[in-house]
Amino acid sequence: MSRTDGLRLLASVLLAVPALGASMALAADESSVKTIYDAVLGKYPDLATYCKLADAERRQIVVGTTMQLAGERKVSDPFVSGAEAGARLRKECGLGAISAADLAKLRWTASAKPLVFDGEKRSVDDLTDIRALGNAIYTPAGPGPFPAAVISHTNGGISQHLLVHARELLAAGFAVLVVDTYGPRGIKLGSGLFPAESAKDAYDALTHLQAQAYINKNRIFQTGYSLGAFAAALLASPQSAEAFGARGRFRATVANYGSCAIQESASTRKLDMLSADSDRPILMLMAELDIEVPPKHCFPLLEEMKAAGKDVNWHLYPKTTHGWDKAENSGYVYRLNNETMTYRFDAEVAKDATARMIAFFNKYQ
Repeated sequence: MSRTDGLRLLASVLLAVPALGASMALAADESSVKTIYDAVLGKYPDLATYCKLADAERRQIVVGTTMQLAGERKVSDPFVSGAEAGARLRKECGLGAISAADLAKLRWTASAKPLVFDGEKRSVDDLTDIRALGNAIYTPAGPGPFPAAVISHTNGGISQHLLVHARELLAAGFAVLVVDTYGPRGIKLGSGLFPAESAKDAYDALTHLQAQAYINKNRIFQTGYSLGAFAAALLASPQSAEAFGARGRFRATVANYGSCAIQESASTRKLDMLSADSDRPILMLMAELDIEVPPKHCFPLLEEMKAAGKDVNWHLYPKTTHGWDKAENSGYVYRLNNETMTYRFDAEVAKDATARMIAFFNKYQ
């Protein structure tokens, strides 16, 4: 499976699964469908028991089973096949097509077990290797209390660019917690996760930070990249806190090369990531040439939200691609349908995006 960061994997997950009972936009591999289908029936040999579960429970079972099999590389096209397996199970249960309300709820689907965060406070001097970066708190010099930033990684997991961003935030006076959604769970890089998993992990990181005496509990922020940027959009909505049982909210979030919705093609359904009910400040930083998560999905939504008085902010970088800050991936060729995009590291854009992020956080004292 490709290690690419976003749309092809994530859109397939999030747009195929809600089409339970509807026609599929992409063909599923029959052996993969059967593997997922059989795995669900293995857990529920009495289909009637499965059918009596609430929609949310059935959805979570199919998603969790599919994600487990994807991580084990037992299915070749987990997202489309998972959707088709779910559709067949739904049909056998005698259930109709999924409702619009249930479709909207899909974006909150998360099935992974909670992460465990390192309780040790580490200093900026300890931040020398990305292998020690995940799920630990790093602070600037001094006793605090410090404002803090949770960093959510791309679909490619933790890589060198996040070490750079962690150091930049520490230099600006923020404590930093980079969430590793993959490593502790044994998920292989690029396996593809629902943005909801990243958002839920961010909330758990928030709870961990709030428990630390050296953290300013009123100034905890989140910033995400690609997959993590979708999480940033989700976190702006009060529905996210309700869905995940969060005990607090982020003061503001920043989405780097993300978008406001996921859509594989014009023939598939669009699933909103940013919603009009958002009540937390958000900054969307987007790339004009991004075909993975096209900025077009943010318009006219952002203008409409701004006109309604929402604290939404955005900047579109011209002639810029997805992954503008990832020197380690510069030159990677991403393909979607008949389009291609070559990742291009842009030091000036990366510097400007970081400056905008820190200035945005500093607005909220």
